[in-house]
Amino acid sequence: MADEPVRIRNALISVADKTGVVDFARELNGMGVTLLATGGTHTALKDAHLQVRSLQDDMNLPQALSGRVKTLHSPLFGAILAKRTPEHLAELKAMKVDPIDMVVVNFYPFERVASDPKSDEETVIENIDIGGPSMVRASVKNFRYVTVVPAPKLYSTVVAEMKTNDGATTLATRRRLAMEAVSTTAAYDTAIYNGLWRRFETAGSLPGRFLLSASKFQDAKYGENPDQKATIYSVDGTKNMTNWEQLAGDTLSFNNYLDIGSSYDILEGFDDVPAAATVKHGNISGFAFAPSIAEAYELAHACDPEADFGGTVILNREVDGETAMLIGKNEGVTDSSVYTEIVIAPSYEAEAVEILKSKQKKKMRIIRSTGRSTYPYDLKLIEGAVLLQDEVDYRDKLDQTKLTVPTKAKPEEATMAKLVAAWEVVRRVHSNGIVIADGKYDEQTLTHFWTLGVASFRKRIGAVEIALENAGPRARGTVCASDGFFPFTDNIEALGDAGVGAVIQPGGSVSDEPVVSSADRYGMCMVMTHTRAFKH
Repeated sequence: MADEPVRIRNALISVADKTGVVDFARELNGMGVTLLATGGTHTALKDAHLQVRSLQDDMNLPQALSGRVKTLHSPLFGAILAKRTPEHLAELKAMKVDPIDMVVVNFYPFERVASDPKSDEETVIENIDIGGPSMVRASVKNFRYVTVVPAPKLYSTVVAEMKTNDGATTLATRRRLAMEAVSTTAAYDTAIYNGLWRRFETAGSLPGRFLLSASKFQDAKYGENPDQKATIYSVDGTKNMTNWEQLAGDTLSFNNYLDIGSSYDILEGFDDVPAAATVKHGNISGFAFAPSIAEAYELAHACDPEADFGGTVILNREVDGETAMLIGKNEGVTDSSVYTEIVIAPSYEAEAVEILKSKQKKKMRIIRSTGRSTYPYDLKLIEGAVLLQDEVDYRDKLDQTKLTVPTKAKPEEATMAKLVAAWEVVRRVHSNGIVIADGKYDEQTLTHFWTLGVASFRKRIGAVEIALENAGPRARGTVCASDGFFPFTDNIEALGDAGVGAVIQPGGSVSDEPVVSSADRYGMCMVMTHTRAFKH
């Protein structure tokens, strides 16, 4: 085995992404490396006045099938796969080719092309790279002798290595590069499978094999607890929260990412109104919308101020100075302001950023969100099993034409508007989910809406009691939303005794009849959605 450094004498370069390749090739040229290149790469290097040979001419490799076959020839793969033994070198000599010591290859941009709705099927198929992954795989198999460079981000590392070792690479480096190359081909195959599946799939079906490729974004200091290692990955080919911008504050931890990710979609579907939510450990502690984002935050925070300590605030409008003054702990002032870990919003006025940065010893994490994730699945990995379902799209609202009202009391327009808004919020609450809420109705429009109690619990009556306890006397005359049906009358009795005037729930329980009768005894109106909204 060749454990010593291997001097790079011949390098093959064939890249679709030509970022940095000219400078890299110039460095190789400067260290006496002979360059072989294909097609467009050869042209780019030649135009840069570099000394480079044409791979096809040098090895007499004819192109075929309108360019589909360029590198799939035995002399080339022999040059890559040859061990540096007398027997293998003799075979190469008989083929009239020299061994290749470095393979610099990246692939056709299949993922980008496949995700473009303007790309037709033929264009997508033609962007499945064959030769590139084959050359990389051959290089990986022969990493004892061959240095594989599968991405532009690795160019500087390889140059530094060669300059340190008189034009050679060490076995340790070749191993690391081989592992990087394996992950590159695996990610590429995954992108092809997923891209073709999305294009050819039967509507409403899920794939027969689930493949996921994700790249390390950054290491976390630790996981949920200090004794757990953790890393943040970004799903390849998607826009997601790792693309968002942190404007100020401490480094984001594993738990911070959990909080950010579990908070963002709470406001989806409320784009037409300024809305705010306060979130603690992935659970909503308050929600509201109002004519201004400052008022929306005030109403959301008023739901359960104590629960907001150390929590996350998410807003769907630009944060102005007035709103920034309300968020986070105001030191030396006796008010309802609390220590806030994270603020998420689509944009911030310059004044607002400075106000938020000045609070809490400049530790508040200020995040500018740039849009929802494009990853289409909700994924849970539990005990070695992958649970996969379509991602909930909260922009799809309740179909009000399917609502029924089985109680004697019928909701007025204002009450129905509050019930529908409460239903949209309870969809975001972990099961068993209960929301107690109220609002302001003006000229056929619900202008203000706010929660007074948000709860989840192992049993529904427990969630009802927690939400009512939080609402206190504010519950009288309000509405309640439940993500699942009421299995017993005790829930209605607790709500009725507290003065809640209307309820929205899925229905469908064997106890629907006595539950409705109980609501009638309290003069409560009940709306049934005939669809549940569990979130686990």
